[in-house]
Amino acid sequence: MDALNSEGFVEVAVVEYPGGDPSAASVLAEMAHVANRLAQQKKRPFPRVLITRWIVPASNSGVHRLAGADMLDAAIPAVIALPTLVSPGAALRTEDVLLDWLRAHYDGGSLLAAAGDGVGVLARAGLLAGRTVSGPDLSRYPGLQGQPSSWAPSERALVDDGDVLTVGGSQAWRFMGLRLLYRLHGQGVASEVAAQLGISVPVAIQQDLERFSANFAHGDRDVLKAQRWLHTTAARGATLTSICEMSGLEPRTLQRRFLKATGLRPIEYCQRLRIAKAQAMLQQGASIDEVAWGVGYADQSAFRRLFLRIIGMTPANYRRHVSCNKQRERAAVAAATATVRGLRPSPELQMRRDAA
Repeated sequence: MDALNSEGFVEVAVVEYPGGDPSAASVLAEMAHVANRLAQQKKRPFPRVLITRWIVPASNSGVHRLAGADMLDAAIPAVIALPTLVSPGAALRTEDVLLDWLRAHYDGGSLLAAAGDGVGVLARAGLLAGRTVSGPDLSRYPGLQGQPSSWAPSERALVDDGDVLTVGGSQAWRFMGLRLLYRLHGQGVASEVAAQLGISVPVAIQQDLERFSANFAHGDRDVLKAQRWLHTTAARGATLTSICEMSGLEPRTLQRRFLKATGLRPIEYCQRLRIAKAQAMLQQGASIDEVAWGVGYADQSAFRRLFLRIIGMTPANYRRHVSCNKQRERAAVAAATATVRGLRPSPELQMRRDAA
């Protein structure tokens, strides 16, 4: 299968299963409605974001759209979104059907997005090997106890690993929606959606929202195979020869098809991946030496030049920029907290009011 969108639509399929957050589809639908309107106002060609609901029947008959099947025909969703659990005790009787469906659509090129405990579903499907994911150690989830962890948990609330997007926290669906809109429409539309819907975005989330994102919904299986290998290794040590071996393509064919599918040449793509990882490491407080080595650059001067060319500032300035933003955010939170405390009556005054 290939991830093909119906003409003019980008489908985001929200899978609804027992115990899953029932608000997921409505939250994403509201954001998509605002984004579609904003993009239309800009008078430019754009694919509409369409949120669909899918269910897993107890009859083992597969995973089905609740609505829109006639309009979308047999198209594979560009994005499949898995909700967090709000009723952890609920059991999915046909989980194997869902896991097989996820694997098949992943092979077809669908981007997989999971909020909170939904990450555990991806893990049980075996789709997180070599990945960095948002959230704690997934071995605590049902069905994963005793299994060796093949993924790396991260304290970051939003981790976009190309074709796997994981988000945690109470605002997971909103941040997931913003990241998807950023990938589709760019920073301008995503920022306007956040402003119109009153979504407050922390500095750390904002930095992850703006990080490099790749196109996986192009339908070229050979390029897709190479992309996924690059993302599981963060392109560390990747060469044109090794990418050719993974894709099964000759160098000239790879260069042409990779550029057509992703908009970047293979080596440029690798550089973007490495710098995106470098941004995340700097955001977490790693030293520049650690970052350069961690993304595969023994020559720090070459790393600094590449970082400056892609990001527009040196690694040192980027780290200072991140630190200053975090300090401003903490100061704003402290000021707001102090204001709220100042509005509260003292315990003695409250006791007198209660007595009266």
